[in-house]
Amino acid sequence: MLGRATLPHLGPHDVVALTRTRDKVQLLHDLGARAIVCNVYDYSDLLRVAQDAEPQIVVDFVTDLATQSPDANNRVRREGTANLVNAATMANASRFVAESVAFPLDGDAGEAVEQLERAACEFVGDSVILRFGRLWGPGTWHRAPPEPPAIDVERAGVEASRLLVEARPGIYLVA
Repeated sequence: MLGRATLPHLGPHDVVALTRTRDKVQLLHDLGARAIVCNVYDYSDLLRVAQDAEPQIVVDFVTDLATQSPDANNRVRREGTANLVNAATMANASRFVAESVAFPLDGDAGEAVEQLERAACEFVGDSVILRFGRLWGPGTWHRAPPEPPAIDVERAGVEASRLLVEARPGIYLVA
């Protein structure tokens, strides 16, 4: 969801967007990106894609919320982020940006977020962590602002597009 809200604001940049399914390729193209089908769990394919793309910035807005499985989302935070950090390093990217959360999560979810942030901070170049409040608005789980911290998904996309490029290395609250 966050990637869809961010892509339209990256017009002057050459953006390669990854998707795990072919049915999202046209959507990503319509939003202004060159779409490639690639699974973040397939490290050799991910590395090939990263080395071919030669990115300056690698953005990790990968989630697995659609399955409504906490285990799947925790896995992508752990394994997906680690694979993306490694691929970004091998592709000589200069910056790594990771989506995190601005609200506390308990148990395994909280541990997975800590691992995501730790992996992002271990990137050899500049690392930026964007801690987003609960997204609300069209296409999200919330039609109206939920309990704080929260942010309208469209506003989150505008802010993310700015921070991807302009933010100094560090952790930012986007809410």
